[in-house]
Formats: sequence, structure tokens, C-alpha cells
Amino acid sequence: MIDQLRLLIRLQSVDSASYSLEKQITELPERVQQLTKRKNELEAELAQAEQQLSEIKAQRKELEKRSDEIRARIRKAENRLMAARTTREYQAATAEIEEGRDSLKETEDLLVEVMERQEELEAKVKQLKEREQELLQELEEQKKLMDERLASAQAELERLKAKRAEITSQLEPQLLSDYDFIRSRRQGVAVAPVVKGSCLVCHMQLSPQQFNELQRMDKIMNCPSCRRIIYWAEAEEFADLLDKPGEKKQE
Repeated sequence: MIDQLRLLIRLQSVDSASYSLEKQITELPERVQQLTKRKNELEAELAQAEQQLSEIKAQRKELEKRSDEIRARIRKAENRLMAARTTREYQAATAEIEEGRDSLKETEDLLVEVMERQEELEAKVKQLKEREQELLQELEEQKKLMDERLASAQAELERLKAKRAEITSQLEPQLLSDYDFIRSRRQGVAVAPVVKGSCLVCHMQLSPQQFNELQRMDKIMNCPSCRRIIYWAEAEEFADLLDKPGEKKQE
């Protein structure tokens, strides 16, 4: 019976390590997915900023054209003013000059605002492009790292599958069936160590009689609380199996 318990402990260690690797394989692409999502968002933000910049440049060009046209009208009005021969001509030219200057001031005020907005957008576009390049580099690095880790995890998982097959071939069929049944209903953990009379998974204290029976190690016992298969972890027979890499305690 001790040999069967040893096999169960080893099997639990292998299954826990496999569970951890399977979780890692599932989670590894998440960082790449997050970066890809951020890249797409950044590209959309950049496209919007570039569109706004294009529009503001067109608006600036239009205002500069309007400013030039107003200046030209003012110059013509000034020429008419110099050549005015009647009061009416003088007043008309003067009014046009004043109107032109008011319009010019309004246009140039708008032009200043547009130029400031253009500078802001140019700085924003530049910043977004720099962030885009940094993100693309990080994404490339993360993809490479993910591929390497996935390959390593897959290789280790295959090794553990082979190890599991080797162990299960030596277990009694009914015991293996019980183990798999418990594991499927206990978050992947079917075997629990007992130390100082307590199940280390559910922390249930065994009765003195139950603990004495467990220490005899002449039969398979289950925790009266969580129903996992339990073993006396302080026994010398199991000392070489404790704290194996990949072993994971869960509740």
C-alpha cells in the first residue's frame, strides 16, 4: 500500500506541474493580446491626430489666403483714398480701410490660434509616433519571448504526460479511478499531506483515532472533510517525495 501511496504522491506532483504549465500556455498570449490591442488603439489615435493636423493645416492655409486678400483690398482702398477727389470717395475708402483692418485683425487672431493648435497637434503626432515605435518593438520582443516560452512549456508538458503514463500504468485501476474522480472535483488536487494530524489542504484536524490509522499506512484513507486521499507526510517513507518541483498545493 505504501508503494501505491508513493505513486499517488508522484502522480499528484506531475498533475500539479502539468496544470501549472497548461495555465501558463493559456496565459502567455495575453500580454501579446494586450499589446496588440494597445497598438490598435494607438494607431487609431494617431490616425485621428493626423487627420486633425491635416484639417488644421488646411484651415491655416485658408486663413493665410484670406489675410493676403484682405491686405490686398486694404492697399487698393488706401490707393483710392490717396486719389479721392470728393468727400464721398474719401469716406467710402476710409470705411473700407477700417472694415478691412477689423477683418484683418479678426483673421490674424484666428490664424494665431490655428498656428498654436497646429504646433500642439504636431507635437502630439510626434509623441504618438514615438510611442508607436516603442510599442511595436515591445510587441515584437514579447512575441519572440512568448514563442520561446510556449515551446519550452509544450516540451515540458509532453515530458510530464509521458511521466504520468508511466506512473498510472503502475497504479491499481480502481485507485487511479478514485484519484481522477476526486481530482476532477477538488480543483485538481486529489492527494493531501497530513502534518501533525491536520490535512494541509483543507486544514481539517483528524481525530486521534484517524491519525493513528493513517500512521499505520496499511490502507488508503480519505480526509473526512475534503475527501481527498491523505497520507502521513512526516513518515520517512515519503521524505524523498516532498517539496518536488512542480508540486502545488491548492484548496
